[in-house]
Formats: sequence, C-alpha cells, structure tokens
Amino acid sequence: MKTISVITIIISLSFFSCAGGGSSNEIVCGDNEQQELEECDLDDLAGASCKSLGFSGGILSCSDSCTYDVSGCYNSLCGNGVLDDGENCDSNLLAGQTCVSRGFDDGTLSCTDSCTFDESFCRMDTCGNGQVEQGEECDGMNLVNKECEDLDFAGGTLVCNDSCHFDTSGCEQTNCGNLIINEGEDCDGGNLNNSSCSTLGFYTGSLACNSNCTFNTSGCTSCGNGTVESGEECDGQDFNSQSCSSLGFDGGSLSCNSNCTINDSQCYNNDCGNSVLDYGEECEGTNFGGVSCTNLGYTGGSLTCLSNCTIDDSGCTTGTTCGNGSIDTGEECDGSNLGGETCISLGYWAGTLSCSSCELNTSSCYSSCFSDWAEPNGGSDSAQVLTVGTLYENLAACSCDADWFSFYRNVSTNYRLTVYFSGSTGDLDVEFFAPNYVGGAYAENDGTIPVDNEIYDITSSSFSGTSFYGVSGTLYFRVYGEGITDCPSTTDSAPYSIQITTF
Repeated sequence: MKTISVITIIISLSFFSCAGGGSSNEIVCGDNEQQELEECDLDDLAGASCKSLGFSGGILSCSDSCTYDVSGCYNSLCGNGVLDDGENCDSNLLAGQTCVSRGFDDGTLSCTDSCTFDESFCRMDTCGNGQVEQGEECDGMNLVNKECEDLDFAGGTLVCNDSCHFDTSGCEQTNCGNLIINEGEDCDGGNLNNSSCSTLGFYTGSLACNSNCTFNTSGCTSCGNGTVESGEECDGQDFNSQSCSSLGFDGGSLSCNSNCTINDSQCYNNDCGNSVLDYGEECEGTNFGGVSCTNLGYTGGSLTCLSNCTIDDSGCTTGTTCGNGSIDTGEECDGSNLGGETCISLGYWAGTLSCSSCELNTSSCYSSCFSDWAEPNGGSDSAQVLTVGTLYENLAACSCDADWFSFYRNVSTNYRLTVYFSGSTGDLDVEFFAPNYVGGAYAENDGTIPVDNEIYDITSSSFSGTSFYGVSGTLYFRVYGEGITDCPSTTDSAPYSIQITTF
C-alpha cells in the first residue's frame, strides 16, 4: 500500500507538471496564482481570510512556501492571559514552547500582540559565522541582498540583530498616511483594516489610528462587560469583593456608576451623633429628614432631636387645649407627645407608654419581663412566622428564654434583619438555622459594654460553607439573652422589636 501511495503522488505531480502539453501549467510557487496543492500564492489567497480560518480578524498573507501565514491574524480574546482556540500563545503563556522546541538552538521565545509566536530572538548556534543558514534570515553583514524596500518599507537602513533576524527599526514607513494598509501598519488614517475596539478585546468604545499608523485604543473600554478589569473599581454587579462594610460603613448597598467607579451613596453608618442622618435614625442634630411640626399635624412650633436621634415634638403647637399635640399647663402628655417619657423612664421594665386625655397611660407598661404575644415560640417547631417589611414590637427575651422566628428567604433578594433593643437593659444575640446552625449576629458578646440593636445583612453570598449557601428556603432564627447557655444563673433579659426589610 505504501508503494501505491508513492506512485500515486508521482503521477499526480507529473500530471500537473505536464498538463496542457507544456510547462505553462506547472505548479510554480511564486507566480501569484493559487493552484492545487498550494494554499495560496503571493496575493492569491483563494478567497481565504483570517476570519474564514477561525480568527476574529487581522491580515492573512502567504508565505514563501505558498502556505497561509497567519501571523497577522488575531483573536478578540488575545491578551487575556488564557490560551484560547486559534491562539499559539497569549502574553507570557507559551503553551510549553521554547526556541529549542521550535527547532532553534537557543534564544528567547515570546508572543506577539496577535497571539502568534515571536521567534525574532531565537537563534541557531551557527548565528554569527556570516553564513545565512537554516532558521536564519541574515547573519552579521550578510543580509542576503535584502533592503528595507524588499520588506515592503519605503526606505531606510536594514540591519541584522544578534539572533540573525532582520531588524527593521531603521526602516522608514513613509507610506503611512496613504490610507492603504502597508506592511508593518495596523491602520492608516480612517482605514482601520476592519478592526474595532471589540475585535481587539475591548467591550466597547471608538478605535482610532495614530499618526504613525498604529492603533489608538485610548477610546476603547471594557467598562460594561460585567467584569472588573484594570483601572475599574466595579463593573455592573462585580464590585471586586468590595462592599459597604469593607469600605468602612456599617451596612447598605453599593452601586456601580456608568464609568465603572463605585457609588457608596446607599451605604450607611449607625452612629448617632455623627451629624449624618443614618439608617434607623429619626433625626440627627438639626437634620429631621424633611419632617417638621406641620407635616406631623401641628400648626406650628419647633422639633428637637434627642440624644438617641429620635424626634421630640414637644415644641410643636396647635393651641392650648388637650388634643393639640402640645403639653400645656396641667397636662402630662398630648396625643403622641409624651414629653419624652417612656415606660422605662417611669421605672418600668418595658412596654408601650400612651396618652389618654392628656394623662400618661401606663397600662401597657411591664414591671418585669413578660410573656409576649409571640409565645409559645421556644423552639424551631413553634417558630413565629414573620412577614418581610412588618415591624413587630412588644417582644421580650426573658432569662433562659429563647424566642424562635422564621421567614422564607429568596436567594435572589438581599434581606436585613434588625433586632431593636437597648444595650443598657440587656444584651441580645441572634443565631440562624436552616434547620441546623448557619450563622450568628453578636454585636457585643462579652456583655461588658452592651451595645444597642443587632443588625444582620443576608445576601446571596451569606452562610458560605453551609448547606443553606446560595439556596432559597425557610430560614429560622432565635433571639436570646447573651449567656443563655449558662441558665439558670444568667438573668440577662431585654425588651425588643423585630423587623425584616430588603435592600
């Protein structure tokens, strides 16, 4: 069979050499006519292009051996540091190739901007002997009678580098500006050689041509492709692992500006007294968030802001009778104006103080820890189901009592659980289960300096490392006094309220 194949090849070559009865039909590489057994011939590329060969763009040419030269072709992913289909190499990734593996004796192999091998610094051991041998373009002063013009330059001085390859840095490209893509040019004026920002690996933008006929990519950008790249703080929903918390805030949501810079305007700090109206505060100094006596139903007067950043409307007025919202002579309170008093300020443990006929009503105040409306909810099987957005008040965590709650969590929604309480009354903690333990919120766990409130943000990336990571389902949580495991010796208790919101 091998003998038959050889004979067949000889017959085929003889046919093309002798077809038509003369030498005019011989297959001659270099006659600018692509024929059978040739991929191309000079400018005759047989209709092929970089794109038809699987590349994203570029200039296809023909080698001296009448095979396709794809060194001018490129892929849009070229430069991403990943060896993609159609690439010989990418940046410093050479697919394990070296000058030696490519047939040279020594030297440094590199990668061109079009993700093809650059062998200009590979050399043979014979380089330097003045003889141009295999793998060499030139040797010393021996330029094999080549000049810059022979390499499609307009003029200049051609030299040979130490690796026996042509050094064209001294050649002149005076054809730049004729709107034709000549050898060594990326573009020429408005002729961008069918290239664009996207074909060069960018996401969008306007590609231009420099006066030296090289691409000007200053108008190109990858902002908008959803992935943070060099020079970008964010892109779409990709914040490069940053969050309001990592930027020094207590919570909130980041957004990304159209120029791929981070917008932290929705971040907040729960710091009463910092002159900023933060999340959960009614007021801050003279900032009442647009609230005034008149839009609270009064006819005049002035609001004041208490030290706990809640509004005091005792300075609002409507008249001198009970019901005008102003505490007049002989009145303990008026409507919602309780004169700054609460159940706690009156010596009670907790509860809701109200006003009846301009007298303080303590009927809903408690002298000690009480069994709240959600009981019995001492375990996950009796957990009180909560509705997102609703504020649940008049709850109490008594000594050795853990209150259980649940709600349905959609993994695509961000939730914020806030347990409102006064740290001076008792330090409360929160733990999450689904149904096993998945996380906890412990604002101050040693009990020495209890702080107010527990705030816990639940996002799609919460509970990493647990079975509840990245899934939707019922999430349970319990609220309890710190040190509950030490019962019955621990007496840490506190009244509290709960609210689950989205952000």
